Amino acid sequence: MQFFIRFMLLATGFCLFTFGLLEWQAEGFALRGLLPFTEHYRWQGLHYLMVGLAMIPPSLFEIYALERRVHQAAHAAANDTDQDALTNG
Repeated sequence: MQFFIRFMLLATGFCLFTFGLLEWQAEGFALRGLLPFTEHYRWQGLHYLMVGLAMIPPSLFEIYALERRVHQAAHAAANDTDQDALTNG
């Protein structure tokens, strides 16, 4: 379940990035209304693109870290089994 959540976050990041790029392209790559203190401020495609881009590296790192923890736990369990076989056999 932990992997599922992290992969969903990664997929969400890629979806937001892709949607933001397509939306920004549909707007003609305009920067009008991008900042909150301008007159025509609204949530633009570039905002989605930035949020998606910001989500991708942490999601990848979390997947890598979780995979490494699982691999280390399996490796430690195998070493314990080998040690038990040496001491008992």
